[in-house]
Amino acid sequence: MQITSKLLRTISLAILFGGSSAIVFAAIVLVKAAQAKGIAVPEAAATNAPIFIHFSKVALGGAVALLLAEILDLLSSQKTKLVVARYATSTVCIVSAFIFALAIVPPLAALLPVINTDPTAHKSFQEMHELSRSVFGVTIFSALLSLVLPLFEKNAPDSVTVAEINNANRAAAVR
Repeated sequence: MQITSKLLRTISLAILFGGSSAIVFAAIVLVKAAQAKGIAVPEAAATNAPIFIHFSKVALGGAVALLLAEILDLLSSQKTKLVVARYATSTVCIVSAFIFALAIVPPLAALLPVINTDPTAHKSFQEMHELSRSVFGVTIFSALLSLVLPLFEKNAPDSVTVAEINNANRAAAVR
Protein backbone atom coordinates (compact mmCIF):
# COMPACT_ATOMS: atom_id res chain seq x y z
CA MET A 1 0.00 0.00 0.00
CA GLN A 2 2.92 2.34 0.74
CA ILE A 3 4.35 1.92 -2.78
CA THR A 4 0.93 2.67 -4.27
CA SER A 5 0.55 5.82 -2.19
CA LYS A 6 4.08 7.02 -3.06
CA LEU A 7 3.54 6.40 -6.77
CA LEU A 8 0.13 8.09 -6.79
CA ARG A 9 1.48 10.97 -4.72
CA THR A 10 4.47 11.51 -6.99
CA ILE A 11 2.36 11.44 -10.16
CA SER A 12 -0.23 13.79 -8.63
CA LEU A 13 2.39 16.28 -7.49
CA ALA A 14 4.18 16.08 -10.84
CA ILE A 15 0.92 17.07 -12.52
CA LEU A 16 0.13 19.78 -9.97
CA PHE A 17 3.62 21.28 -9.94
CA GLY A 18 4.94 20.54 -13.41
CA GLY A 19 1.66 20.91 -15.26
CA SER A 20 0.72 24.11 -13.48
CA SER A 21 4.17 25.60 -14.00
CA ALA A 22 4.08 24.69 -17.68
CA ILE A 23 0.63 26.25 -18.10
CA VAL A 24 1.81 29.50 -16.50
CA PHE A 25 4.96 29.53 -18.63
CA ALA A 26 2.95 28.93 -21.80
CA ALA A 27 0.47 31.67 -20.91
CA ILE A 28 3.26 34.19 -20.30
CA VAL A 29 4.92 33.32 -23.60
CA LEU A 30 1.64 33.51 -25.51
CA VAL A 31 0.65 36.86 -23.97
CA LYS A 32 4.07 38.34 -24.77
CA ALA A 33 3.84 37.04 -28.35
CA ALA A 34 0.37 38.58 -28.68
CA GLN A 35 1.64 41.87 -27.28
CA ALA A 36 4.42 41.87 -29.86
CA LYS A 37 1.71 41.66 -32.53
CA GLY A 38 -0.11 44.64 -31.04
CA ILE A 39 -2.82 42.73 -29.19
CA ALA A 40 -3.79 44.21 -25.82
CA VAL A 41 -2.89 42.20 -22.71
CA PRO A 42 -6.53 41.72 -21.54
CA GLU A 43 -7.51 40.40 -24.97
CA ALA A 44 -4.47 38.10 -25.08
CA ALA A 45 -5.18 36.86 -21.55
CA ALA A 46 -8.81 36.17 -22.46
CA THR A 47 -7.60 34.20 -25.46
CA ASN A 48 -5.49 32.03 -23.15
CA ALA A 49 -8.30 31.46 -20.65
CA PRO A 50 -9.43 28.15 -22.23
CA ILE A 51 -6.02 26.66 -21.40
CA PHE A 52 -6.62 27.33 -17.71
CA ILE A 53 -10.25 26.25 -17.92
CA HIS A 54 -9.33 22.87 -19.36
CA PHE A 55 -6.31 22.42 -17.10
CA SER A 56 -8.46 23.09 -14.03
CA LYS A 57 -10.07 19.69 -14.61
CA VAL A 58 -6.65 18.04 -14.74
CA ALA A 59 -5.59 19.90 -11.59
CA LEU A 60 -8.78 18.81 -9.84
CA GLY A 61 -8.06 15.20 -10.77
CA GLY A 62 -4.49 15.60 -9.51
CA ALA A 63 -5.74 17.06 -6.24
CA VAL A 64 -8.20 14.19 -5.72
CA ALA A 65 -5.44 11.67 -6.48
CA LEU A 66 -3.08 13.45 -4.06
CA LEU A 67 -5.77 13.37 -1.37
CA LEU A 68 -6.20 9.63 -1.88
CA ALA A 69 -2.43 9.06 -1.84
CA GLU A 70 -1.97 10.99 1.39
CA ILE A 71 -4.86 9.14 3.05
CA LEU A 72 -3.28 5.82 2.06
CA ASP A 73 0.07 7.01 3.39
CA LEU A 74 -1.49 8.26 6.62
CA LEU A 75 -2.74 4.73 7.28
CA SER A 76 0.67 3.12 6.85
CA SER A 77 3.57 5.47 7.65
CA GLN A 78 5.30 6.82 10.70
CA LYS A 79 4.33 10.34 11.67
CA THR A 80 7.62 12.26 11.84
CA LYS A 81 7.78 16.05 11.80
CA LEU A 82 8.71 15.99 8.11
CA VAL A 83 5.82 13.68 7.26
CA VAL A 84 3.41 15.97 9.12
CA ALA A 85 4.91 18.96 7.27
CA ARG A 86 4.41 17.08 4.01
CA TYR A 87 0.77 16.38 4.91
CA ALA A 88 0.33 20.08 5.65
CA THR A 89 1.83 21.19 2.33
CA SER A 90 -0.19 18.56 0.48
CA THR A 91 -3.35 19.79 2.21
CA VAL A 92 -2.62 23.37 1.16
CA CYS A 93 -2.00 22.15 -2.39
CA ILE A 94 -5.23 20.14 -2.47
CA VAL A 95 -7.33 22.98 -1.05
CA SER A 96 -5.86 25.57 -3.41
CA ALA A 97 -6.38 23.29 -6.42
CA PHE A 98 -10.00 22.74 -5.33
CA ILE A 99 -10.53 26.50 -4.92
CA PHE A 100 -9.02 27.14 -8.35
CA ALA A 101 -11.01 24.43 -10.14
CA LEU A 102 -14.33 24.72 -8.33
CA ALA A 103 -14.62 28.34 -7.14
CA ILE A 104 -12.56 30.45 -9.54
CA VAL A 105 -12.61 28.81 -12.96
CA PRO A 106 -16.41 28.36 -13.36
CA PRO A 107 -17.17 32.09 -12.90
CA LEU A 108 -14.24 32.98 -15.19
CA ALA A 109 -15.55 30.59 -17.84
CA ALA A 110 -19.03 32.11 -17.55
CA LEU A 111 -17.63 35.63 -18.06
CA LEU A 112 -15.51 34.68 -21.06
CA PRO A 113 -18.21 35.01 -23.76
CA VAL A 114 -19.10 38.58 -22.73
CA ILE A 115 -15.72 39.87 -21.61
CA ASN A 116 -15.16 41.98 -24.73
CA THR A 117 -18.66 43.46 -24.87
CA ASP A 118 -19.57 44.09 -21.22
CA PRO A 119 -17.31 46.43 -19.20
CA THR A 120 -18.65 45.05 -15.92
CA ALA A 121 -17.83 41.51 -17.03
CA HIS A 122 -14.36 42.64 -18.05
CA LYS A 123 -13.73 44.18 -14.61
CA SER A 124 -15.04 41.07 -12.83
CA PHE A 125 -12.91 38.88 -15.05
CA GLN A 126 -9.80 40.93 -14.20
CA GLU A 127 -10.50 40.67 -10.45
CA MET A 128 -11.05 36.90 -10.66
CA HIS A 129 -7.95 36.56 -12.84
CA GLU A 130 -5.80 38.30 -10.20
CA LEU A 131 -7.23 36.01 -7.52
CA SER A 132 -6.59 32.96 -9.70
CA ARG A 133 -2.93 33.97 -10.09
CA SER A 134 -2.46 33.95 -6.32
CA VAL A 135 -4.30 30.69 -5.80
CA PHE A 136 -2.49 29.02 -8.71
CA GLY A 137 0.82 30.23 -7.27
CA VAL A 138 -0.02 28.66 -3.92
CA THR A 139 -0.83 25.39 -5.70
CA ILE A 140 2.51 25.39 -7.51
CA PHE A 141 4.58 26.33 -4.46
CA SER A 142 2.88 23.89 -2.07
CA ALA A 143 3.13 21.07 -4.62
CA LEU A 144 6.86 21.70 -4.94
CA LEU A 145 7.32 21.71 -1.17
CA SER A 146 5.32 18.52 -0.77
CA LEU A 147 7.32 16.91 -3.55
CA VAL A 148 10.74 17.70 -2.10
CA LEU A 149 10.10 17.29 1.65
CA PRO A 150 10.58 13.48 1.56
CA LEU A 151 14.13 14.04 0.31
CA PHE A 152 15.05 15.40 3.75
CA GLU A 153 13.81 12.41 5.74
CA LYS A 154 16.60 10.56 7.52
CA ASN A 155 16.83 6.81 7.06
CA ALA A 156 14.03 6.70 4.55
CA PRO A 157 13.20 3.00 4.10
CA ASP A 158 13.43 3.17 0.33
CA SER A 159 16.57 5.31 0.07
CA VAL A 160 19.71 3.71 -1.28
CA THR A 161 23.11 4.92 -0.15
CA VAL A 162 26.27 5.01 -2.21
CA ALA A 163 27.75 2.37 0.08
CA GLU A 164 24.84 0.02 -0.64
CA ILE A 165 25.29 0.53 -4.38
CA ASN A 166 29.05 -0.14 -4.08
CA ASN A 167 28.40 -3.29 -2.04
CA ALA A 168 25.90 -4.50 -4.65
CA ASN A 169 28.39 -3.81 -7.45
CA ARG A 170 31.15 -5.71 -5.60
CA ALA A 171 28.84 -8.64 -4.99
CA ALA A 172 27.89 -8.72 -8.67
CA ALA A 173 31.54 -8.57 -9.74
CA VAL A 174 32.41 -11.55 -7.53
CA ARG A 175 29.80 -13.74 -9.20
